[in-house]
Amino acid sequence: MGLFDKVKGIVKNAQNAVNTATNTQTQNQQQAVPSHVPQGSVDEPIESYEDEGNDNEEGGFDIAGFNPNTDEENFYNAVLHMESEGQFGGTDESRAEIMARYGIRDRSHWHTVKESYYSLLANQYGGNEVSQREMNWRQGQMQRHMMGQVSNMQAKGGFEPVEGVTLEQWAALNAAIAGGQNYEDVLRGARIEKGRWDRCSAEWNARMARDTTFAIAQIYGNAFQAASQGKYGNYAREATAARAGNRELNMQPPMSYEDYYDILIYQAYGSKQGKDPVTVLKERGLSIVDWTDLSTFMGYLFNRDAQRNWNWYQDIHQRVEAKYAAQNPGVKPDLDIQF
Repeated sequence: MGLFDKVKGIVKNAQNAVNTATNTQTQNQQQAVPSHVPQGSVDEPIESYEDEGNDNEEGGFDIAGFNPNTDEENFYNAVLHMESEGQFGGTDESRAEIMARYGIRDRSHWHTVKESYYSLLANQYGGNEVSQREMNWRQGQMQRHMMGQVSNMQAKGGFEPVEGVTLEQWAALNAAIAGGQNYEDVLRGARIEKGRWDRCSAEWNARMARDTTFAIAQIYGNAFQAASQGKYGNYAREATAARAGNRELNMQPPMSYEDYYDILIYQAYGSKQGKDPVTVLKERGLSIVDWTDLSTFMGYLFNRDAQRNWNWYQDIHQRVEAKYAAQNPGVKPDLDIQF
């Protein structure tokens, strides 16, 4: 029983590490894509900003020094710096530089410029599409930031092997164990005795816990999924590559989003009723590794598409949640689920 508990702990730690890296990126990507982007769709664009009745409250169309054809990403960068502060926002210096570069006189003028350029983009793409394009741009910025954190951690020696075991090797061995291989056989094949393994695991877990940049969790998650032999391993690897390149996925999803969300809500109700998560997933023909890999792919797909098709996603969420609420009267699961 002790060994079984140990293996379950390894599986749980592996899943948590992969999800920590993915969810941290996702939460940071979703910072305040402005809700005031003029709404519309690709099929039904809003009227041209220059049409009668579309002048903003500051009195006219004015994009200052932004080029309407080439400055879309520069504009998103300006919004990020002008509209937010903190780790991923602007500073007094960066805002002053942006204002000087594009000829923005003051905050009132910035408001006019911002609304004008958003309306120009919405007229070209549709408001929901503009929100998606900005979200995807921010995703790329977060990926570059994360790679910078990884480089910094490497320079500080945070990835130095522990008793000869690298982070990637530790992740790969954990992936094998989580995938169902025998614990002792995995260690024997790697020529690592149990005491050494326990010390390595303790140190890598401690480093990961201390690392507030999540650089170690990022590399661990990538290595864990690179070694995954689960049935959705190739999907997870494609999502990891797509995130690194800030690009669209080159693989079609292995199931519909509604089927994926159905499994997710099924787990939420099972957890609320005290069911073991491994058992709940097994009822749907999945292991924890399968679910982790699948969620990596489907979560990335959702983030690349959520702003564009939010109404469609909302309809799915409400329909699936209503189905399980009817099947489980009186049960109130936690549906604040991170993708």
